[in-house]
Amino acid sequence: MKKLLPVAFLTVFYISGCLTPKKMNKWTSEHYSEINNTNTKTKAKPDYLSITSSLVLPDQPVSTTEKTSKNLLPLLFYWKCDYYLTCVLNPKVPVSLCSAAIKTYAGSKGLRQKLNNASIQLSIDSVPNTFALFERDHLVWVILYAFSWYEQAFTPQHKDLVVAYKVTDNGSALIKNGTITIPDENKNLNVKYLHSVRKTENDFLDQYDENIKVMSRKAVDELMHELQ
Repeated sequence: MKKLLPVAFLTVFYISGCLTPKKMNKWTSEHYSEINNTNTKTKAKPDYLSITSSLVLPDQPVSTTEKTSKNLLPLLFYWKCDYYLTCVLNPKVPVSLCSAAIKTYAGSKGLRQKLNNASIQLSIDSVPNTFALFERDHLVWVILYAFSWYEQAFTPQHKDLVVAYKVTDNGSALIKNGTITIPDENKNLNVKYLHSVRKTENDFLDQYDENIKVMSRKAVDELMHELQ
């Protein structure tokens, strides 16, 4: 995107950026309103499978966002600066998505039958929950005016999904335990020319949600393999 700005407005434009942490938190909260208004359930039905996570803490906001700037390059006729709006999701969000996906997929894959009357306890110990809106601003000075343009993209901070499991018999004796690690493959999403930043964030979060579900299903597949 390109703009022609008088010198008097350059400082304000350059410092302000396009989006505030408060607004990003608001948009993120609206995207996850259903999860935010639902109590996290840690035990599945039927009772052969339970899922817990120490990552979930009570009374936390849906997200916490911080704005930073890096790589300022103020040359005589050219300025460049990178902005980051880094958003940390409440772990309740991905844990809820992960738990629901595991329960549904485990049922369809026959985990109960694989356990042969044993019970399994899962602990979600790590899950991706951070992303950023990256913006690179450019300014080219022409006498008393400057041409400006910027690039924007939503970028994930990759983190593995780590699920610990413990299989016990009816007398609570340990049969098998272990840890499953699934790499995060979420991808950047650029804000296209004339596209809304808010819609792009919503699209990115849809992509993120689906990525969590895919990782969760892969964790079940790996678990089924380890239980052979």
